[in-house]
Amino acid sequence: MTDENRAIGAAGPPWSVDLLADLHAGVLTEAQAAELWPRVQADPEARAIIDALEATSADLANLGAAPAPPMPADVAARIDTALAEEARQAFPQVAPVVSLEDARRKRNKRIGWATGVVAVAAAAIAAVAIALPKTETTSGTPVAAPPSSGTAAEPPLALRSDQPQAAVGQLAAGKKDYGSLGTPQALDSCLQAAGYPAGQSPVGVRPGTIDGQPAILVLLTTGKIAEFRLVALSPSCGPKPLLDKVVGR
Repeated sequence: MTDENRAIGAAGPPWSVDLLADLHAGVLTEAQAAELWPRVQADPEARAIIDALEATSADLANLGAAPAPPMPADVAARIDTALAEEARQAFPQVAPVVSLEDARRKRNKRIGWATGVVAVAAAAIAAVAIALPKTETTSGTPVAAPPSSGTAAEPPLALRSDQPQAAVGQLAAGKKDYGSLGTPQALDSCLQAAGYPAGQSPVGVRPGTIDGQPAILVLLTTGKIAEFRLVALSPSCGPKPLLDKVVGR
């Protein structure tokens, strides 16, 4: 047994939030995750923190997809004036500015991204604040209920293997429709059969197609910011994934 594995074995319970967050994000080695997941699953307090992290991942995905609030009119006017002045200084022979509308659309897009990042950071801090007290007690109810598996009928996602990023926005919303697999346990077994570590906590799951071929589409975290792993499994849970691509790096 390596020093790292010995450290994992001596880590709990009670488990540190940092260790559980690393486990949930998939940044531990396969050997460490395989040793730790069964023990965490058997510990109600550790399971509650894992559930809170999973619920937070879904909340963050929803925040990232939400539209940005409108910019105040006075702020928009000042930015437009600054853009016009900058253009006049950069191109003194060209007047007036060709299109402020194009500049405004680009500006709103940047501000929308910045607003989403601030909202995600605030939600992450709140989630850790909720989860931390559970590591210091030995009894009590879980800090968060398990996320809903989702039963509302939605049309399957039709994707192309050369455009995996098209699925991220829809799967990142946190919906979990296991399709022909039926349950989270069946999905976990199917992922293991395809060579993935046990206990994966997907961001989203939806039935769909890859290049016209039926599939169960699964979005997993990689432990890196703004990076996801898109996996397409056969509806009958074949031994090999139909697609496995990292999106966002």
